[in-house]
Amino acid sequence: MKYTARVASIATLLSLSVNAAPFMAVGDGAELFVTAGLSVQLDDNIYLDSTNERDDTIISFTPGVDLVFGKGTATAGSVYYREEFRRYNDNDNQDTELSNVGFRTSTDTGSSKFDFNGSYAQIVQNDNDVRATGALVRREVTNLGGSAEFGFTAKTSIGIGASLVSTDYAPAAYTDADVLNVPVDVYYAATEKLDWSLGYRYRDTNQSGVSPDFNDHFVNIGARGEFSPKLSGQVRVGYNSREFSSVGSDQSGLGVDANLSLAATAKTTVRLFLSNDFSNSSQGESTEVLRWGGSVDSKISEQLYVTASLSLSSSEYPTRDDDYLDSLVALTYSYNQFVNFSASVAIRDNDSTSANARFDNTVFSFGANIRY
Repeated sequence: MKYTARVASIATLLSLSVNAAPFMAVGDGAELFVTAGLSVQLDDNIYLDSTNERDDTIISFTPGVDLVFGKGTATAGSVYYREEFRRYNDNDNQDTELSNVGFRTSTDTGSSKFDFNGSYAQIVQNDNDVRATGALVRREVTNLGGSAEFGFTAKTSIGIGASLVSTDYAPAAYTDADVLNVPVDVYYAATEKLDWSLGYRYRDTNQSGVSPDFNDHFVNIGARGEFSPKLSGQVRVGYNSREFSSVGSDQSGLGVDANLSLAATAKTTVRLFLSNDFSNSSQGESTEVLRWGGSVDSKISEQLYVTASLSLSSSEYPTRDDDYLDSLVALTYSYNQFVNFSASVAIRDNDSTSANARFDNTVFSFGANIRY
């Protein structure tokens, strides 16, 4: 999904308040937290439309609860619920309430690992792929996924996963899609901290209406673990192919999926990513997207935290090519273990061969979060 300054700021605040005392203990090993977020956004182009730029001040109040369980045990996890009340100062016809709920649980027995997660989110926002003139596009996104890894010998293991992402749009002008991913990876321990991998991923994209369905195959080799004392992550490189169920010519090319983390200093972490993959647009078109960028997180002091991120993507549509930039700088101040304050600025720019798809956007955000 595309990230906004509001989401990034709230995520940063939550990550800094994980040590807050729980509102209530629920049985053995389970804790209930009450959360609340308040943010103010100054957005100079809420519709992301170069021909109909509308600025606005947006206020969001987001109460919620977190349930954390299984601390110190082999099986641990969390469940959360958020309800966002969003109000627009000038364009009050866009006022809305949005629900967001999810869970995650994992089990680690030493020789095997299991992970399950799910989420449901209501989204009313335009992005570089989803835009409407004078309106914000509403959609519901459901994610379900799981993975397991089993050790066969002292040096070999196999990882199997499955995930389903379902996107349902409220306007009929957009194409609903169900995307199923099934990756399989075999790992071989080259050293104590580094594994080589041989993998295959099958992906099935089922779309509504007359839009074509796709079957994708990604055969890859790679590595994961510590590449150096400060550099870690996972890299996959291989052959990517797409088959059309009806109208369309089959496609193939280089596939890349890489995520790296560099511990630059004791208080600063640099994260880098690179991907080249097929995708599907909100109009049901087959696209190919090259995306790269990174982020820097730094703890300036015990109370002050700064993050900066930059993402660039080149998307090839059947009728146009887009180059999209998404950048963010956010500063967070931790007042105590319960309360955080943040300020951020996000800058976005979409350069396209189609004049109707071009836009630029700047959003200033100010927020506060409570977790108790």
